[in-house]
Amino acid sequence: MGGFHAGNFFFRRPDLFDTLLALSGLYYAGYFFPNYNDPLIYDNSPYDFLRSMPADHPYWDLYRHRRIVMCVGQGAWEDELLDSTRQMDALLKEKDIPAWIDYWGHNVAHDWAWWRKQVVYFMQHILTDTGVEYVI
Repeated sequence: MGGFHAGNFFFRRPDLFDTLLALSGLYYAGYFFPNYNDPLIYDNSPYDFLRSMPADHPYWDLYRHRRIVMCVGQGAWEDELLDSTRQMDALLKEKDIPAWIDYWGHNVAHDWAWWRKQVVYFMQHILTDTGVEYVI
């Protein structure tokens, strides 16, 4: 649930976080609580609360000035996560929030071996963009 938690923390508190790196995330909490909903679940479901957030909410401007990177593979065990990432991709575009949404290949599974590769790949870009030298 790392991608979910990263996305949830970031979208709930863009005043505290300037960068999101979410790998293989699921962005709607209802997946974990089928046929049940309450304010706590809604408040921890980025897709749902972003969709309903008022247009004049101050977080919109914060999101537009943050780094958002979301990645998902298209291989084994990524089906629901791929769908959720596509939904977030469309929502962020609709809300004019710049984000790097990266869809990796059909051989890329929901697995630590791939996340290790993705972390190295994305952190090189994130740290370079901030002026931090990154050495492997």
